[in-house]
Amino acid sequence: MPGFIATADIDIDASPERVWETITIRASEVTFGAQVESDWRVGSPVTWTGRRHGQTFQDTGVVVDAVAPYRLVLTHASGGSGEAAPHRITYELSGSGDGTHVELSQDGNPSDGAAGEASARWHEHLEAVKRRAEQPATGMTPVRQAE
Repeated sequence: MPGFIATADIDIDASPERVWETITIRASEVTFGAQVESDWRVGSPVTWTGRRHGQTFQDTGVVVDAVAPYRLVLTHASGGSGEAAPHRITYELSGSGDGTHVELSQDGNPSDGAAGEASARWHEHLEAVKRRAEQPATGMTPVRQAE
């Protein structure tokens, strides 16, 4: 999935386990208002459902790699977009204890401008992840390792 690559990164005052839970189990709380569904196991489907510009959408993808709590790789194709190939979205988490650095990349952008726009959206997403992961632990569930 070549093309131009969008990137975003952020430092979060929470453990890698807490950040992992936020981007997986709590994905619907931090992903552009979409309802996100997956069991986050390698080979499993991922669906994003919601409304964008007044239109209902359902985007699809597959979990390519999942090494909790350090690496998550997904494919993503916009429903009805006619994309020839899906994007590959990669989250890399590093750190320990109460601090995590997250690097996100998305390949398959058709131009440098499109990659820049995607980078801005991914930065907004990571800001939402940061806000959620840094909230008090009330209501958070333990991270379960995919089998």
